[in-house]
Amino acid sequence: MQQYCEIATPKGVMRGFFHVPHRKEFPVLLIFHGFTGQCTGTKFSYVSLSRLLEAQGVGTLRMDFLGSGESDLTFKEMTFDDELSCARILLEELKKMPQVTDIYVLGHSMGGAIASELAKLYPEDIKKLVLWAPAFSLPDSLDYLTGTVKEAPIYDHSGFEISDAFVKDMLQRDFYKNLDTYKNDLLVIHGTEDKTVPYAISEKYTKLFGKQMIFHPVVGASHNYDNADHIHEVLSTTYKFLTEQVMYCLLYTSPSPRDPKT
Repeated sequence: MQQYCEIATPKGVMRGFFHVPHRKEFPVLLIFHGFTGQCTGTKFSYVSLSRLLEAQGVGTLRMDFLGSGESDLTFKEMTFDDELSCARILLEELKKMPQVTDIYVLGHSMGGAIASELAKLYPEDIKKLVLWAPAFSLPDSLDYLTGTVKEAPIYDHSGFEISDAFVKDMLQRDFYKNLDTYKNDLLVIHGTEDKTVPYAISEKYTKLFGKQMIFHPVVGASHNYDNADHIHEVLSTTYKFLTEQVMYCLLYTSPSPRDPKT
């Protein structure tokens, strides 16, 4: 069942959807969209994945960050620190729900950086982590503003207004630091033709994660998977990773047709 939901934060209300399986208890996937994104995902990928997972007994919470989509504030009021604070609020909300057995997290692009930072803060609470082209290189991407553009309260970033507070927040971050803090199951997916978060940077971060990481390159794929076969590959790989244990548990706990108790 897909439910509209609102979650209050100190700076405004986040809006999105909670996909609830028809089970008394279930794991929940928390999804973080990327920079300029929203809770539907690239190619409606979050919607498609949520419906697939719901059918297999996995819930999903996908929300617009403040300043994006239908949530409060404007985009220029957003900072990375604000989004990370919102991510913590969402995770804490899931931890309070008695029906939630495990928490999984997925992030795309800047949402991947958010997810990774959250995993450093909650390494034991997050049982599975999925990163699609994590934007650990975002500080370098924004570095062009430093020294080349006159300092201003607001910058025009390809039609999106971003604040100087966002830029300064981002430039002082090192997303590669302490990546091995998270020890649980981890899947990283990156397109080999990604020009936004260059595929070459995967050579750096894959060496810094723990040995539990599964790395899946999508040959020929762009940052937003602008090809039906590529987005299908991303979704199927993610779906398998998130449901393998769930499917095993359902199979293991289901009575055998030959069980005399049936």
